[in-house]
Amino acid sequence: MKNIGAFIEEYRRITDDEIRAERDGLGPRRPIKDNIEFKDLFSPERRFFSSDDDESYVSSFRMGHFNIPDIISGSAAGVSYIGGLNLGRVIIAEGLAEDITSLADFLLEQKMGILDAVSEWEEEGYLRMDVRVYECIECSGLPNIGRPICFFEAGIIAGALSEILGCDVDAYERRCWTNGYSCCQFDVRARI
Repeated sequence: MKNIGAFIEEYRRITDDEIRAERDGLGPRRPIKDNIEFKDLFSPERRFFSSDDDESYVSSFRMGHFNIPDIISGSAAGVSYIGGLNLGRVIIAEGLAEDITSLADFLLEQKMGILDAVSEWEEEGYLRMDVRVYECIECSGLPNIGRPICFFEAGIIAGALSEILGCDVDAYERRCWTNGYSCCQFDVRARI
């Protein structure tokens, strides 16, 4: 059995170094492409989840998720976020998770990624959190296109935390594999 704690510690070190070295809001991984091509969907980089079937599991998810016509792709981000928001709420409401720790366990079991609540603090009437997802099913291994794409995962985090905290929660993805980092980093804000 792999030690998830060791993976999280290693990813924290890597991503903290990447954040310190960022330039113009982009991580160190280059080069930048204009878009994600169909062939890119088949190359996940997920050391923790690595197995014979992980590549096909991830590719199947991505084919359904990325097969959106360009004409509606702008609104698809909102649809993905709302879909994730609803799923996050249901995960908590149905008792599949009850707090951030069991949410992390659930996402790990479902092979969606490794959730890490790095820090939390209060600021101007809000609870703020730095939440990261390593080896994200949606983006890990995709090319750097200069912008984050994990609206679905942002929605899951916001929806689950809304149910847990009993208030509205927003999650905004600041950093992603697709803008050059080794994680998805979400700025979370809840009115307290």
